[in-house]
Amino acid sequence: MGPDHLFLLGSLRAAQWQLTFRQGTTEATETGLGLEALQARLGGLTPARIDWALDPSQALRLNLPVPGKRASVQRRAAPFLLEEYLTEPLETLHVALAERGEGGTLGALALGKAAFAEDLAQLEALGLAPDGVCALCDILADQSQPVLWLTGEAEGIWLDPREGRQLALTPALLTGLGEALGTGTSLTVVGPSPELPLAWQAALEGQGYGARSYCPGTLPSLSAQAPGPKTPAALQGPFTARVRPREGLGPWRAPSRLAAALAVVLLGGTLGEGLWLRNQAEAQRAALEARFATLWPERAGSSPNPRRELSLLLGGNGSSGVGLLPTLDALAGAMSDEHRINQLRYQGDRGTLAVELTTASLGSLQTLQQRLQSEGGLDVAMENATQDQSGVRARLTLQGRP
Repeated sequence: MGPDHLFLLGSLRAAQWQLTFRQGTTEATETGLGLEALQARLGGLTPARIDWALDPSQALRLNLPVPGKRASVQRRAAPFLLEEYLTEPLETLHVALAERGEGGTLGALALGKAAFAEDLAQLEALGLAPDGVCALCDILADQSQPVLWLTGEAEGIWLDPREGRQLALTPALLTGLGEALGTGTSLTVVGPSPELPLAWQAALEGQGYGARSYCPGTLPSLSAQAPGPKTPAALQGPFTARVRPREGLGPWRAPSRLAAALAVVLLGGTLGEGLWLRNQAEAQRAALEARFATLWPERAGSSPNPRRELSLLLGGNGSSGVGLLPTLDALAGAMSDEHRINQLRYQGDRGTLAVELTTASLGSLQTLQQRLQSEGGLDVAMENATQDQSGVRARLTLQGRP
């Protein structure tokens, strides 16, 4: 089972990473350094979600006070407002914007297009294409106060989610910035040493950060939730995230496979049922055409719609008689065990039914003719009658009375 979440932090050349594993209410994390170590730990599995947090060396993160009321105008103006903060030409940068925040500010993230494209290609080649890319300050677990992440004895990163700002710091730079960072506020410091180094301690005290807390660790506390719409996400425009295959979906992997299997079974069943119904329809059509040819040999093969023509003829539509069905009903009512039908032939244009039958004697034939006329209401014409060893063979023409 693969990890539920992967955080990549900073430059890929020396990326730090954090893996999160969840089992029910239990959660465990692992941290490491370098992509080779990460691949060795994953062992071919792919995390369910991958987020890549960019540090100040990779991206400029600001909240800009953008003039104008229309969102479209603000978004067009925002990149040009970044120029005073940039050291590179605007056309070489990829600028990602968020939704307008409180006070009319707009979150912006600017990073080099070429370098970003190369990094994304490298991650995709490793099977680690990210689902989200944003600034490190935007994925802090606590968004209410700044975090100073110490990456060495005299190096650190200032992360302020309230201002949408992150920058590289040293103790001397911290002292020089003075009130620009907001003195006197609470602060969380994360560093690799068991205790806060003296140089940082002196610089923080000089700026009035008395309510600070120090947490030994390799990474600050990160949020497992995807950043909101007011956070600029780098995967926009030409870098829009693509859906990637997952090789480690945790506890959802088996249900998803089952759902896929059920879908295949249902689709197969539907296709099989459709084929069976089609075969049944074709068989019934063939049987109908065969019966149609038996009743109306002169129309066999020439009727465009035997079913419709049969329906009309059975009801008597378009004929001078009362229809085939009433005529057959009258014939069935008049027959007895002494009569056996050999052939039927119906002429729809005339409304007549020719019946060839065999009966035991001339007397039983006459009785049948009388019943058809008196009880069945049919006109009966005797075409011929011959007697042989098997009985009397006769041909009658029946026509209903309108």
